[in-house]
Amino acid sequence: MPPNVTSELILDAPTNNKGPKTFRRADIVKSLDHGQNQTDYSMDEPWNIIIDNKVYDIRDFVRDHPGGAVILTHIGKDATDAFSNFHPESAYEILANLYVGDIAADDMVTSKKGFTTELRDMKQQFKNLGYFESSKAYYTFKVLTNLSILTISVSILIRYGGTLSGVLLSSFFMGVFWQQCGWLSHDFLHHQVFEQRKWNNVMAHFLGAICLGFSPSWWKDKHNTHHASPNVHGQDPDISTHPILTWSEYALSDLFTSENDAPPTIYSPEVSRFLVKYQPLFYFPILHFARISWCIQSFLFVLPGWKKFETNDPRMPVNPAELVGLVLHHAWYFITIYLFIPKAWLALAFYFTSQAMGGLLISLVFVLNHNGMKILTMEESHNMDFFAQQVVTGRDIIASNPSFQWCVDWFCGGLNYQIEHHLFPTMPRHHFHKVQLKIQLLCEKYNIPYHRTTFIKGTQEVLRRLGQVSAASWKLA
Repeated sequence: MPPNVTSELILDAPTNNKGPKTFRRADIVKSLDHGQNQTDYSMDEPWNIIIDNKVYDIRDFVRDHPGGAVILTHIGKDATDAFSNFHPESAYEILANLYVGDIAADDMVTSKKGFTTELRDMKQQFKNLGYFESSKAYYTFKVLTNLSILTISVSILIRYGGTLSGVLLSSFFMGVFWQQCGWLSHDFLHHQVFEQRKWNNVMAHFLGAICLGFSPSWWKDKHNTHHASPNVHGQDPDISTHPILTWSEYALSDLFTSENDAPPTIYSPEVSRFLVKYQPLFYFPILHFARISWCIQSFLFVLPGWKKFETNDPRMPVNPAELVGLVLHHAWYFITIYLFIPKAWLALAFYFTSQAMGGLLISLVFVLNHNGMKILTMEESHNMDFFAQQVVTGRDIIASNPSFQWCVDWFCGGLNYQIEHHLFPTMPRHHFHKVQLKIQLLCEKYNIPYHRTTFIKGTQEVLRRLGQVSAASWKLA
């Protein structure tokens, strides 16, 4: 159900409807029904958000929002920091058209103290130091070296495509190429590289759609929502992988309801329960299939007439060129197999091995970013500071030996500074190491949990969390 912001929440509302209205902050915030993740478009209540002590009704704008369904995650909330983190200055002009009133003068947030205020000030300091400006030489080097990995993979096939060892070695380099394409397209889609967004989108289309085979629009539709509500049960798509992998006990409720009451799923209750009960054993095998799944989802997303199965939420607008890009990706990939691998069984070996390697290398890093960290209910998220939520749900990865930190940075594509990335999503990755310690010290000052660990220990934490949920499912059963 949508938030119930009624006329009783409005103070001193002008009868001629020509002037701005005055709202109480608590009434707008409490109006959100935390237990619901669906929004009923047939109902006629306003969908209000708060930004800089001003109130905006986004109901009529939701379906036109360029960022897709992510806007729904902040109905009834103070979206000040979320808005400033994810939008360019030009977005404020659009926002002005949605303005409906102000927060009452005695209810405005004007405090100059606290974690959020210090972090805002720190962000401005980083901007003054040039930390939000990218090195074009750095990204040119990254793109060219990554294309050289593809060259190595194809060269091995040209020379040794008739041997199993050559096919397997080439598959490994192809998987590494896809992984690094993922990190680079991630940077461009966060507009970290160019000031003009169109050039970021062009590079993301080349690296993401043509090279990697993932739809940029599909990725942004998921990833924007993840950034707005990390690890929030019922909102963050990155933890909505039940029953393939189940990250919290909240997701277990449907396993033990009657079949008439259970939510729709492509899996039978018996299969779902089996997967959850033994998910620590299935974890690594499942990761090998991640890339194939993401490629299929990308194709479905860009196909004309595609519609979400779960909700009627608005989705990210799709550039028609994306379908062409995905076709080109599979064209060059299968043509390479056809030209340089003479035997059918070796061609199949290359296909499955390269796909599995790509899925494993991407998801090993991807899962460490947030999975196994604190899961929030919508109500907990609603009552938590936006920046604090980014910190407590994220995990930074460091090298056990500082001398090899560069290896972790390269392999993880900068995502090992996950907390810093969530606080400053448009900051280029090559600046994260400059701000990491300052962020950690600020979190310690305000007793906000800041988690750093090694790749192996982080993976152990992930497996431990899967085991805890698995054990809970056994008890419920």
